[in-house]
Amino acid sequence: MKKEVNSRTIFIIANSSWYINHYRRNLLKKLKSLDLYNVVTISPLDEHSKDLSKISLNIPWRISRSGNKNLLRLIISLFRLILIFRSLKPRLVHSHTLKTNFLTAITSFIFGTRCVISFAGLGQITNSRGIKRILFILIIKTIGFLSSRQIENQHILKNEKRTAFIFQNKKDMQFIKKIIKIPDSNTHLIFGSGVPNHFLKTRNNNHWIKIKRDLFKEKNIEFHLIYLGRLLKSKGILTFIQVASSYTNLNASVFGSIDLSSNDSLKKDDIKIFKNNYPNIHFHGFVKDPLLNNRIKNPILVIPSTYGEGLPRGIIEALALDIPVISSKEATC
Repeated sequence: MKKEVNSRTIFIIANSSWYINHYRRNLLKKLKSLDLYNVVTISPLDEHSKDLSKISLNIPWRISRSGNKNLLRLIISLFRLILIFRSLKPRLVHSHTLKTNFLTAITSFIFGTRCVISFAGLGQITNSRGIKRILFILIIKTIGFLSSRQIENQHILKNEKRTAFIFQNKKDMQFIKKIIKIPDSNTHLIFGSGVPNHFLKTRNNNHWIKIKRDLFKEKNIEFHLIYLGRLLKSKGILTFIQVASSYTNLNASVFGSIDLSSNDSLKKDDIKIFKNNYPNIHFHGFVKDPLLNNRIKNPILVIPSTYGEGLPRGIIEALALDIPVISSKEATC
């Protein structure tokens, strides 16, 4: 069957190429294998853009991940997205992250494009106060209004079936449904983004699976504590450091990078101080599949997050590898 150039085009949009490559790579591969769709990814250029280009048509898009208040930049990002929609005329668009969802809701409303909007986790913004909270609620209300309408023949028509919503956290879903009315048939709750297939294929390499005894019942066993995720205070990096520094006889590893777009992130100077003060804690930066590829003996994943997201990928990966997990209740949805 020969694909039609435009009628089979699907957009996958996010505010970082890393996000799409990390969380939606399996989806992209599945869509490509069907050979029925033209898969287009739209995201800013970063070190993961090349990987996306191998499995999709990757279109660079300038949009800031930070919560800046530069209205001009936001308008420019919107205008560029409108031009991309106008040129490629997608049949379906799947959008992720709040700011991207906002711009996608506006653009898909203009063109009447069917849309899937994902809220992977609203984080701490639901606890905001003052102007920030008012702005957040206004954005959600705008998304809700536009998602159920479209422009057709210069008229605004109501179409509640045009947009579907995916939530990865029940609290987020309940919070947003108090602000806007979303039909239950358009609402989907999916805890987390799943685990890559290669974790299940190579899981036997893990030390916990190879051993046949219960180490928790033995004495003088040296466990290795692991933190996996962006170095955000709300994701529990400071709590992890506090715990790990209390057990100087144990090694601890931090896998994750600084998020320059977030005021909640650790800074380079912070990491230097922690390295000097706590020699048992090792900062590795971003490492691909650290739970799978690092031969750490007796690892235990620690997730003291209060961020407010879906089930973190790290927890799912650890469970797939039979690695014990110590988690906050918030991180388990």
